[in-house]
Amino acid sequence: MISSLFALALLPAVLATYGSTYNVTVGANGKLAYDPEYVYAEPGDVVNFIFNPKNHTVTQSAFETPCVLLDGGINSGFVPVAADQKYLPVFQVKVVDKDPVWFHCEQTGHCGAGMVFAINPPPDTFEKFEALAKATGGPLPPPPPTMSTTSNYAKPTYSAPVDHKIIVGVDGKLAYGPPNITAAIGDTVTFEFQPKNHTVTQSNFANPCVPLKTSTGTVGFFSGFMPVSPNATYFPTFQITVNDTNPIWGYCSQTVPVSHCGSGMVFSINANESGPNTFEAFQALAIATNNTSH
Repeated sequence: MISSLFALALLPAVLATYGSTYNVTVGANGKLAYDPEYVYAEPGDVVNFIFNPKNHTVTQSAFETPCVLLDGGINSGFVPVAADQKYLPVFQVKVVDKDPVWFHCEQTGHCGAGMVFAINPPPDTFEKFEALAKATGGPLPPPPPTMSTTSNYAKPTYSAPVDHKIIVGVDGKLAYGPPNITAAIGDTVTFEFQPKNHTVTQSNFANPCVPLKTSTGTVGFFSGFMPVSPNATYFPTFQITVNDTNPIWGYCSQTVPVSHCGSGMVFSINANESGPNTFEAFQALAIATNNTSH
């Protein structure tokens, strides 16, 4: 079994401590592939699926039906990524036992082209799973030579980045908690949405309440609106990866019934607290402008 979390998925309010972390790219360099194609993971480990440009999914299936969504299985949904998008969406899967788990991309033709993935596949089974997938979209590849071999799968090793958690709408307030953090390159920041309807929208220091693309032309991250009911027990999340040490600025673009950004609902990552562009200055500018633009 596995559990998952993503911007459009639900997860328990309290996450267990992460074990090892495995990063899997989805469609990197325009290829119809997950890289690596499989991992061997222990209970408590985490697999990060990092979506690259185009439009892919991470969809659980069964070994016998590689290109069919497993009833009740994990599904990221379609994740479109622009070619110039700087921050790549991440779909996170937590491993809870050592059973094999099979995945494919639901985009038309991708599974049939061999775009499949596995966690903990038994020896000599991944190639068969991939061949079954290709059989749904074209002729099978030639069978491999018959020989006796021992399994030589290498378990990938990755250094686990730090995941920083920020609560969106902490304690029912128009606030992120904590609103200002320091993160290293490769770290992730997971925003957990609490009740009401908030966003995580990237801006810049000079224009706290305006989307980065609107103010600078650079595509920034945007979670979309995340409505959460007052009696919710599972909370959606949105995750970004820190690619450099430059300050990252963001806000909530909700304007109903009041501007959340104009009320001071902003956050920063790696703000330079020894210069003029501090988090406090950013928040004060947001309140002063009281901009109601998305």
